[in-house]
This record gives sequence, structure tokens and C-alpha cells, in this order.
Amino acid sequence: MSNYLPIQPLIHCEPCKDCGARPVVEQIKDQFIVRCPDNKKHYKTKAGLFDIADWNLKNKVQTSLGSPVVTQKAS
Repeated sequence: MSNYLPIQPLIHCEPCKDCGARPVVEQIKDQFIVRCPDNKKHYKTKAGLFDIADWNLKNKVQTSLGSPVVTQKAS
């Protein structure tokens, strides 16, 4: 049986890059996985401790190298 633990709203977590859902923590025996609550096929971290940093790294939206950089001039 799987147990899902919500992550507190004050902890910064990137939404799932596939569906936009906020991740949850799944407990399997004595190990934890940060995963998408909607689909088991979406990215999940390796079993172990809470690895929110890895989740954020894999689900961060990357900008393309060719996109223009918009800078603001000082007033």
C-alpha cells in the first residue's frame, strides 16, 4: 500500500513539467520518493530521502538558447 504525503506550501517545488501538478511524497516501506500525484509514468526521484532539489532540477522549465534576453534600463 502506498502512502502519499503532501509537501508543505512554503517549500518551493516546481510543478510537474508534464501536467502541472504539485508533487507529493510517496512512502514505500522505509524509503521516500518525490513524484507526480496524477501519473506514475511522470518523473519521480530515486528512492531514499526527500530529494526535492532533484525534483526541481528535472522539472524546471528551461529557456532556449536562442530566446532574446529582455533587460530593463535604469530610470
